[in-house]
Amino acid sequence: MKRIAFGVAGTLALAISLLAGPAQAFPERQIRLVVPFQAGSSFDKLARQIADRMSEQLKGTVIVENITGAGGVVGVQAVLNAPRDGHTLLMGAMGTLVINPHIYKQIPYDSLKDLVPVGGGSRTTNVLAVRPGLQVRTVGELIARAKANPGKLSYGSAGVGTSSHLAGAMLASMAGIDLLHIPYRGSAAAQTDLLGDRIDMLIDAAGNYVSLSASGKVRVLGATSRSRFPNMPDWPSIHDAGVPGYELTIWNAVMAPAGTPPARLDALRKALQAVTANPTFASAIAPDEPLQMSVDELDRFIRAEHSRWSRIVKDSGAAESQ
Repeated sequence: MKRIAFGVAGTLALAISLLAGPAQAFPERQIRLVVPFQAGSSFDKLARQIADRMSEQLKGTVIVENITGAGGVVGVQAVLNAPRDGHTLLMGAMGTLVINPHIYKQIPYDSLKDLVPVGGGSRTTNVLAVRPGLQVRTVGELIARAKANPGKLSYGSAGVGTSSHLAGAMLASMAGIDLLHIPYRGSAAAQTDLLGDRIDMLIDAAGNYVSLSASGKVRVLGATSRSRFPNMPDWPSIHDAGVPGYELTIWNAVMAPAGTPPARLDALRKALQAVTANPTFASAIAPDEPLQMSVDELDRFIRAEHSRWSRIVKDSGAAESQ
């Protein structure tokens, strides 16, 4: 009886395997890496570095697709509405993942439930840049001037609720000063007015200010990271320069819709890990740095950031304006 049972079981297993057919190769077609912001930004350029390098690792094609609107919400929805088969990914910015959920009252997704991490992209710091004509050279001098002229010094941002807005609101709150917020439709417009002496200061991605600072077109007073950023050691942290506890590190990560088959997630994660571990990738994205964490570490990090930004948004009052 044992021989018969074994024979029947073996025959059933063979039949099932024949019906199932050979395992499908992955990727079966091109993979879309959705960037929820306009082409040409530093974020978009990072995504294209990742896409090109993941294409090599996966022996397939990964393309960047820019789907913009509503501060990144439209792009996230496009990813979640696509088939959950590993062929549509999100280049998740800090704003779309952990800030927007606290800004918008009716946001149509739950970033902690609807998305899962594939892996880290990069991390960087913002910098506090002022127009040269402001005649301040340190964070301490800026604070003193703001206290002497409450509500007179202006800071630009990429829009209400963006990291540049919240960074300025944090600075005002923690330093005990009153600053005038001027929101723009994107950081490029704000930078233009900073260079044109129409606003006094801007807290923006560090990579945009390395050459501007070297040429004297702006003056960088400090970085928003807790300590000096490794790739920009000449700029003190705002924490060390007079505002203890001030910290804001900009990061991003590649995300997949929840429900993506585990085997495909594993293949995507291995490919991205190989990309971010390659020294040539670090060189290509400098002064940013690769964000290298295990999937579990990244998941815990995103959840902690989600909670942290809830408090920051609440203190800034940004959600009340939406």
